[in-house]
Amino acid sequence: MHAIAITRMAAILFALSMAAACSHPKCQNEAFYGLPSPDGAFIAFVFHRTCESPAAVSTQVSLLPFHESLRNDPGNVLSVAGRQPVKVAWRGAHVLFVTGFENASYQRTQSIDSIRIEY
Repeated sequence: MHAIAITRMAAILFALSMAAACSHPKCQNEAFYGLPSPDGAFIAFVFHRTCESPAAVSTQVSLLPFHESLRNDPGNVLSVAGRQPVKVAWRGAHVLFVTGFENASYQRTQSIDSIRIEY
């Protein structure tokens, strides 16, 4: 009886996780620029993120370890509405400079790991 209860609980948790996954809008990333840090430890990706529901496009920046590829996740550095001419530049191995955006509704991060982010 205990095994049956565990099996039922697992089935319920699986169904709930599938329902939660379906309730989020499906999004897709399209990277158009990647810039490695001077020491080769990180890479800053600038990409457009398009979500189906509601139909929206944003320009985003993610900072990842160099050997990690851009996944289909939101940016961890910057997210601004629309297609904007966002640019990234390294000011040394531990400072990433992000420019080229304007929008009142955006999200930005000040640091990731040992990297300081300036805007």
